Amino acid sequence: MEPANKRTLSIVNRSGRRVSGVRLRHAVRTVFAQHGARNGEVSILLTSDEEIADLNRRFRNLDEPTDVLTFPSGSPLVLGDVAISVPYAERQAQARGIPLENELVYLTIHGALHLLGFDDETEQDRRVMMSEMARTAEAMGLKADAEWHSLLHEGVK
Repeated sequence: MEPANKRTLSIVNRSGRRVSGVRLRHAVRTVFAQHGARNGEVSILLTSDEEIADLNRRFRNLDEPTDVLTFPSGSPLVLGDVAISVPYAERQAQARGIPLENELVYLTIHGALHLLGFDDETEQDRRVMMSEMARTAEAMGLKADAEWHSLLHEGVK
């Protein structure tokens, strides 16, 4: 018998958009199940471009909106926070020709992987991260896209 799941997953929606959290929760749970993570608290903030730009400015010294930010806690009990700009995700979804909900799932997968220690700062790390994202997406019934990436640096703002 498996031990009880001691993970708390909360979603706070301050985006002003109606977004279902069902698939976002499933994305986090799938990532964690694939990597054996059982315990810890995770919070997902769905927010505006303005709020994510403020977070980006405060924590990364980048004065611009972005799609997703993660804040790993370093603690096994509180894994961390993921912030997603819904308007930014909407623009990326439109550019990709996919539904907004799918883009939000990909961003949630990306954020959950960061909370588990995956990174995408080097080319090698990026390849591993993209492979893991594709594996999780496929496990959730989404089209696996090993080349998925943020469109931030391609002029989508």
